[in-house]
Amino acid sequence: MTRPKADDRDDSDKWRAALRQMEDSAVFRAEPIDGEERLPSLWGRLRDFGHAASSTEETELAILLSQVASFSARPDDWVAPYEPMLNMVEGRTAAPDDLSQRQLDILMAVADDLRDPLLRARVCDVLAIRGTGSQRFRWYEAEVNAVLQATLSGERWLRDRDAWDRALLIGRRLGPALQTQLQALATALTQYALSAESSDFPGSVADLLAKHSMARDHASPIAARMRAIAQADSSEAARGYLVRAATWHRIAGKLDAAFADRLSLVRHLMSEAARLDGEADSNARHRSAHLYERALKELREIPRRRREELGVGELTAELASLIRAAGAATLGTMGVFESDAVDLSDSRKQSVEAVSGREPIEALMAFVALMPTASYANERSQAEKMISEHPLQSLFSNVHYSRDGRVIHRSAGRGGPPIYGEDPAIWRQMIQSYEFRIALMAQGALAPAWVALSNEHRLTMANFMEITRGSSIVPSDRERLLAQALYYGYDGDFITAAQLLAPQIEHIVRLHLRNAGQQTSTLENGVEQEVGLSALMSRDAVTEIFGEDIAFEIRALFCGPIGPNLRNEIAHGLVSDESVGSVQALYCWWFVLHLVFLPFWNRLHDAETADSHEPAEREQHSTEPGMSSGDRQPERGTPTRS
Repeated sequence: MTRPKADDRDDSDKWRAALRQMEDSAVFRAEPIDGEERLPSLWGRLRDFGHAASSTEETELAILLSQVASFSARPDDWVAPYEPMLNMVEGRTAAPDDLSQRQLDILMAVADDLRDPLLRARVCDVLAIRGTGSQRFRWYEAEVNAVLQATLSGERWLRDRDAWDRALLIGRRLGPALQTQLQALATALTQYALSAESSDFPGSVADLLAKHSMARDHASPIAARMRAIAQADSSEAARGYLVRAATWHRIAGKLDAAFADRLSLVRHLMSEAARLDGEADSNARHRSAHLYERALKELREIPRRRREELGVGELTAELASLIRAAGAATLGTMGVFESDAVDLSDSRKQSVEAVSGREPIEALMAFVALMPTASYANERSQAEKMISEHPLQSLFSNVHYSRDGRVIHRSAGRGGPPIYGEDPAIWRQMIQSYEFRIALMAQGALAPAWVALSNEHRLTMANFMEITRGSSIVPSDRERLLAQALYYGYDGDFITAAQLLAPQIEHIVRLHLRNAGQQTSTLENGVEQEVGLSALMSRDAVTEIFGEDIAFEIRALFCGPIGPNLRNEIAHGLVSDESVGSVQALYCWWFVLHLVFLPFWNRLHDAETADSHEPAEREQHSTEPGMSSGDRQPERGTPTRS
């Protein structure tokens, strides 16, 4: 039964009156205190106000608005742009779908009267998500207008980047209907990127404009501004602005300028690396290797023919030589993290404790370092010991079957043709031990630690983009692919992660073999074809480049019919529903995360880099949601940032 309209008006007036009482207090203060974040801090103040309010209306409204302020934003997800702030075993905080019709009616009554433009934008977005038909457009339009008001009034946009990100996405999705507002918002942000001082983070604004394909007609001046900031600085921040300058010059169609920016970045990195080479510090060579790797990664962004024209055609080989001289080819630079041996009965508890109660990035590092990667020497030694104790099993050949009963491999007994340089009986035993090891690791340590980690910290796609962009082993044109794969794994979709990661591991192997001067393709009858991963991994150069432990791990996990053979299983569509929760898929995700994350971690903990790292860069890269105490959204498991 529909209530009379007079009653609707009375209810609306009641809630607006309650809002006015709240706004007379300090709960909606405009200026931050001690670097607090806008909506998360507002959530706490509204909650406290609600508990102490003098009327039931003020209490109900304050608690409702605190719930809306608490939602964790996912600006890239059009369908579900918010999720609960806290998600724990005992329960979770509110999400938009939890709001009742009565609560939605209250929000509709007060939405237009909220003075805080970004809270008003959040409320309008929630109403649009839960609305239908023309009602949705009305609230989306109000949201974009609220964000535009905040922009034009000089709001501190960086701390509330998700609101701008979401508004730009809505404006682009709804097209001509919001063209005027979208253009006004883009104009305001463009002006900020062109005029703000470097201490006010104009690079992050430029990144957002590039992400949404905005300000294309201002690409040249934005590129010039990014280059000017880079030239005025000599720190790590300058390198970030050189990357932005190259990006915007490419958008402007000025490829020569873009290549010049890339080359400046390469020389900047090489100069710093050369300085470190001359230092006596025991860590200097490791740090210089990282810079050489980054330089090589950036240099490959310039086409080969253009490198020749710029007179740096031989620089790729020179950098590869410098990397090897520093003792750090891309994957071989990573150290091994070992933990004390524990009984399996205790490993689950210890793995959970290892990742719990830490800052997000430290928790992720603890997860990556839960176990060392496989040791080739240990696996071989154990295999030889097993064969010496049980020699009979090594004398005969073996037939290997697939899950559906097909014979997929016949391995010789001892003394047969070697596999990756090993006696086939020893290799077979090494792989059997390896499979047992990863099963124990996955079930006894990785799985429980992943559950604890993902429940406590909400990492987003943006966080994994930050990691891949900051990891020297990740090719520049594969940063998003690898980030997406790592994000899928973190979200629990390990088989999809493995399906994306297996071919990317092959590409990384191929790339580093090329950098070492190895031919990775064959030419027959005028047709050039790439050599497959298993064949590439059979080369002696692989061990020299990647180290014997990483080389063994790639061979055991991805190559050959003995073992998980993930590359072949995935490439030929042999993965079934049974593989969705497999320990191999979980371990594959963890192994690649281990490879990618350690160079990123080492970069963050380079003391000199950290000291010179501009706040704008930390905002963009090191403080994405869930990554540190300065991020924008609360972690799971913590009501406020600590």
